[in-house]
Amino acid sequence: MKQQHALALALGAALATLTTVGWLGYRLFVQTRLPAGSLPPGLISAQQLPPEQRQATAAALMGLTLRDLDGHPQAMAQWRGKVLVVNYWASWCAPCIEEMPAFSRLQIRYAAQGVQFVGIGIDELANMRAFVNRTPVAYPLLVGDAAGPQQPGLQVRGLPYTLVIDRDGRLEESRLGRLDEVTLEPILRRLTGQ
Repeated sequence: MKQQHALALALGAALATLTTVGWLGYRLFVQTRLPAGSLPPGLISAQQLPPEQRQATAAALMGLTLRDLDGHPQAMAQWRGKVLVVNYWASWCAPCIEEMPAFSRLQIRYAAQGVQFVGIGIDELANMRAFVNRTPVAYPLLVGDAAGPQQPGLQVRGLPYTLVIDRDGRLEESRLGRLDEVTLEPILRRLTGQ
């Protein structure tokens, strides 16, 4: 009798967990599939944020030091003075994986103009290494803190999440959801003066 009760509780907990994960996955899927104009403006453009919040986000991001896939610490500040495109992603996030080839192409195309892409994985190191072995990317990948960013002022509310910082360290754009090449390239051209 006790075993049946324990089994029923375990099955109930498993069902509740699966339901919650499914619901959260569905919300992320729907949110990242919506056309750009249908997302709330605050999630699309940093220009919609108050200047102090944009600056706090940029400062928090530039204050991060994260480990690369080889375990070496990498300070985001090393890319100060460049147009910095930071993409939060995970190997299990389909929209994240879909946008990475475009980011690699743009990294190669705009590297000489001072553009630097950086991927911050909210994932297990082993998963990130396995992903890179299957799908190489043309920019550095760092291991993020799955429990949350190290700096106050930086809020990652979903994946993928991309921030564009200009050469002067100002947050120019942010996007929750998949970001395509057609949308991002004009931003890079504007920030690099092309």
